[in-house]
Amino acid sequence: MKQFNLTIGKPCSEKFNQFTQTNSGGFCNSCQKEVMDFRNMSDEKLVEYFKNNQANTCGYFKTNQLKEYSNLNDNRNEAKFKYLRIIGFALFSALSLHNIQAQEKQPATEIIEQTKEAKSNQVKNNDKQKGLLAGVVSDETGPLPGANIILKGTTIGTSTNFDGEFVFPKKLEKGDILIFSFLGYETQTIEIKENQNILNVNMGGDDSFVLMGEVEVNEVYKSKRTLWQKIKDIF
Repeated sequence: MKQFNLTIGKPCSEKFNQFTQTNSGGFCNSCQKEVMDFRNMSDEKLVEYFKNNQANTCGYFKTNQLKEYSNLNDNRNEAKFKYLRIIGFALFSALSLHNIQAQEKQPATEIIEQTKEAKSNQVKNNDKQKGLLAGVVSDETGPLPGANIILKGTTIGTSTNFDGEFVFPKKLEKGDILIFSFLGYETQTIEIKENQNILNVNMGGDDSFVLMGEVEVNEVYKSKRTLWQKIKDIF
């Protein structure tokens, strides 16, 4: 099984927190079977589990876990290929740079570029001087890009960048309330303290975005890429 989709065709209406706890989840008295708790499993663990257990599995999932998965071996092969592609590109760049330097007689101009971290720190320092609130929104796995932050009672707000960072566009006062939201997570409201200009938020899970029921494992068939297509990807 190369790729497969995990879905729940008929979600169960039973309450998982009322089940008798087991080592792997809970026992449902209604259907007389164990319900596996997959909510804290990584993608790798889920793939490994459903490679060997495809039939009659009843599970408790976060909705973002019900998606298409790739086989671990395919991921490793893809990683190796990407590594070879990077090496090939690096060699190509090195040869090109050598040829340019050999032809170029004028002294090279040194270009100093700020690192991403230095740029980020500079932006934060500028925002701090302006009195704007800045911070990072994350969950247990890392930063959350695209999280929404709204000043309660207004339409003023912003969203986090790719690194989960945000700068609120309006200077806030003590007692103002910010609303943090992200699909699949519990909305949080946080009151601003006096002279506060840094706020880091960790979003918690929302049980309303959890599904339970018998798992359907459907294989996904895709045509294999030819050797020529893989070679073209290197360049």
